[in-house]
Amino acid sequence: MNLGLILHTFLGLLLLAIPAGALYLLERKMLKSFCVAVVRMVVQLLLLCLVVWVLIWVDSPWLLLAWLFVMAVISGWIVLKRCRLKGNTTMISVVAGLFTGVLFVGLWLLAFVFPVRVFDARWFVPVMALLLGHATAMLIRGLNTYVIALRFDREQYEYLRGNGLSHLKALLPFMRRSLLAVISPTTANLSVMGLTSMPLLLVGILIGGFSPINAFVLMLHMTIGTVAVSVLSLAVTLFLADRLSGRHSFF
Repeated sequence: MNLGLILHTFLGLLLLAIPAGALYLLERKMLKSFCVAVVRMVVQLLLLCLVVWVLIWVDSPWLLLAWLFVMAVISGWIVLKRCRLKGNTTMISVVAGLFTGVLFVGLWLLAFVFPVRVFDARWFVPVMALLLGHATAMLIRGLNTYVIALRFDREQYEYLRGNGLSHLKALLPFMRRSLLAVISPTTANLSVMGLTSMPLLLVGILIGGFSPINAFVLMLHMTIGTVAVSVLSLAVTLFLADRLSGRHSFF
């Protein structure tokens, strides 16, 4: 690390004096929490960069798949924690749903849409990480809605079963709510992505040397991929949870 990089990093961190100063003047109780959050963010980014550096340096397909699986396990733990669920079979279902959905959509994008060398770490890591992050957030919404609907409307399930419907058909109303919980916010956010989150991705793509038109196409494909992976991960998770945990595991 040269002296210039240290100086520029210090100058960049000086911008934190603006929010820190505002908190010091108006809400000092939040200042400590803000500083802790900043330090945690810096450490996490540093660790992430080290991991990515190792993945690029080794450039092994097996190591990339292992990294994706570990990230899926961590994301699965987050999903269970947010949805207040427990159980090894539920954890397996969530991790399998995330891993399968992200791997399928990611490989489809890398192999057929872009296309690039599939297991090139410089492409594999950012594409899979973006898909996994979105799939995790949407799975929390969808799975939480599904569980709450089953627990509070158990009578509806029993009524449908009593009228001769199969187990799968009796679950369709609850699956519909879960799907809407994933699709509705995604649809609402698509219209404002161009003004909020997507500009950050655009900046990164342009800095990477892409032309504006290629950056547009790349962002379009990634946006479509995030919508597809959220639905696929939810479908696989619900299917496996129903098969592995038993038909009444969420009641």
